[in-house]
Amino acid sequence: MSRISTAVLAGWAVLRLSDPAFAQQAAASDFGSSVSDVVGAQVQNSFADVGQTLYDHGVTVSSSFTAEPAANPVGGISQGATYAGQVYFGLDVDLAKMLASEAAKDSFVHFAMVDREGNQLSQFYVGSSIGPQEIWGIQSVHLAVLTLERKFFDGRLDVTVGRSPANITFLESPIYCHFMNNATCGNPALIYFASNFSGFPESTWGGDVKAWLTDKIYLHGGAYEANPRDGDAAWPLGEWSAAHATGAIMPFELGYATSFKNDDLPRHYQIGGWVDRSSYASPLYAENGGFSALNGQPYAMQFGRNGVWARFDQMITHPDPNSNRGLTLFGVFMGATSGQPIMSQYYELGLLQQGTFEGRDADTLGFVVNVEQWSNYALDNVRLARAAVGSFTAPRPYMVMMELNYGWQITPAVQISPNLQAIVNPDNFNEPTRPNNIPTAFIIGCKLNVDLAKAVGIGAEDLSTHERQQKVF
Repeated sequence: MSRISTAVLAGWAVLRLSDPAFAQQAAASDFGSSVSDVVGAQVQNSFADVGQTLYDHGVTVSSSFTAEPAANPVGGISQGATYAGQVYFGLDVDLAKMLASEAAKDSFVHFAMVDREGNQLSQFYVGSSIGPQEIWGIQSVHLAVLTLERKFFDGRLDVTVGRSPANITFLESPIYCHFMNNATCGNPALIYFASNFSGFPESTWGGDVKAWLTDKIYLHGGAYEANPRDGDAAWPLGEWSAAHATGAIMPFELGYATSFKNDDLPRHYQIGGWVDRSSYASPLYAENGGFSALNGQPYAMQFGRNGVWARFDQMITHPDPNSNRGLTLFGVFMGATSGQPIMSQYYELGLLQQGTFEGRDADTLGFVVNVEQWSNYALDNVRLARAAVGSFTAPRPYMVMMELNYGWQITPAVQISPNLQAIVNPDNFNEPTRPNNIPTAFIIGCKLNVDLAKAVGIGAEDLSTHERQQKVF
């Protein structure tokens, strides 16, 4: 039995034991069922007791299971189906509570590991370099986060250092992962095609500083090591030595952010960019000065790529001030400004409705469309590779990805999101010698997320009414 299958069974058992309806069934069931339900309630209470004890000592546990099956009945290279999944475990530690020390006030340790397995549909059946499943990359056990955070001046200055992916601190939004396609969740895709930006769960040495200039305006900057070994599945803790590092990437942004605490229609607006001072392989040129697609020589190493971004999300309807129901519009523009990127520009626009039908305030309905515009370097490489095998079909200069989904909150701990996706003009950068363009692929997918900590009663909101330190994700 696979690791994920075991996790699914464990998650089902946890949900079974934690369902309050089971305890209520005891009086109406036979003796055997009553004993089972009582035991289940006792197990749940035991978990809650452990969770409360940990919380009282400054430790908050988070854990989840995510599954993403997908199939393309139409289009792509061929038709098929794949599955990708992840088990996540994290700890947030309030050092002041743990050490009972005023000197450790506003100091926190964050830790997270994942166990991933499965396959990406685009690798086997669609052919595009971006796939419909976001739980993909480093399909193994891997350390994702180990950081120390310290807040100063009543939280107006926040400093974090340690090992962490850059993408959980910059270019991240809770909105994005209501979707399953990997061009939107967890981050706008261009950043990975135009820099050495590290993506979850690839942890790198680095840190960030966030300074709130007012209660709504902030400056944010960071620096992260670029090390090819950090994303190697053979290194479950990452490569802690800097011996193989090729440089660093420095993201930055100016932001405006509100919440329901200070805005009837919460919004986030950011402008920013990155300076990447690290090495990468050219998408076109060979080491000997020619073209790699023609002479078969390794791609030449280059140094340095920069870019910019602008993004926003704005709630535009909020009918009930006593709930979070409402419609939010969001969008992204990103552009590479120097170096030899694979993608030159990226555009995204989407809508997310929180609260759908009567009595379904936690359900969501979402639609997103994004456009990936490829650089001339990447397109010329495909042209030359095709010419080498006798094909002169021009590669298409852009790809479009779309997703429509419904997020059904079955219980407070379980959400399932069936979705329909389309990948228009799939690129074939993974197989540049393929003589013809790949047909548009239509995809049926489903995203299941089980909050295991909440299911057993040790989620943060189950343990205390006090406001807690914001989770890493």
